[in-house]
Amino acid sequence: MIDIIKQVVRNYMSNADLTTIQYGTVVQANPIQIQIEKLIIPSSKIVVPSVFKKVDISLKVGDKVLLLRQHGGQLFFVLDKV
Repeated sequence: MIDIIKQVVRNYMSNADLTTIQYGTVVQANPIQIQIEKLIIPSSKIVVPSVFKKVDISLKVGDKVLLLRQHGGQLFFVLDKV
């Protein structure tokens, strides 16, 4: 029975989309909010890398961004401004 469960889990993990690349638009700069299609992501679920601050990249309303969505949509990592 344990072997069957392990096999099911292995099959699920190999077929699951653990992350997704998505494009979004900044709809509010401070605190940041990003819109993906009709969904507005609050700042509590957005991670902006510290390198943005180090190289003085600011995100403004209307900016397009490339996002990495964590499995389940619990966190969105800003990868770059596009």
